[in-house]
Amino acid sequence: MDKILKKAIKGDKDAFIKVMQSMEKKIYIIAKAKLSNEEDIKDVIQETIYKSYKNIKDLKDTSKFENWIISILINNCNQVYRNKKNIIHIEYNENEVDNLETNSEYIKSEENIDFFRFLELLDEIEKEIFILFYSNDYTTKQISEILNINENTIKTKLKRARQKIKEYIERWDRYGT
Repeated sequence: MDKILKKAIKGDKDAFIKVMQSMEKKIYIIAKAKLSNEEDIKDVIQETIYKSYKNIKDLKDTSKFENWIISILINNCNQVYRNKKNIIHIEYNENEVDNLETNSEYIKSEENIDFFRFLELLDEIEKEIFILFYSNDYTTKQISEILNINENTIKTKLKRARQKIKEYIERWDRYGT
């Protein structure tokens, strides 16, 4: 992958496409966690790809590529979020899930639908951290770099997010709500 990335940095369009295809699932999952509207998600992904392509020549350290892309994506999601000036909740719509073309195998599985439902319990920063940690397997150190937040803060927010979800599950098991 490093060879392809170096070609992309040098301006090879095909290499850039391959690199972005390798990130497609991660990018979609993060955007879906941040935004509920499929059109907004598509727009944010398109904007992320455009900005990445336009600025990839400035990337000096190929090992930072994923963090760089995710940072661009999160900034774009946050911009959409700010522009709407209201809270966006992830909504589960069975028809929408059945008709998804992108990442449909991932989204359709029952445990992943539950994953998106659990995200509704979290505030925006917890949601970002949770999705980066559990869906994309980033370390707390990597998340700290992506979000520009102290690693200990990341660990604390991740712990709180897990606690919220655990309490919800326990309440559901006890009372069915």
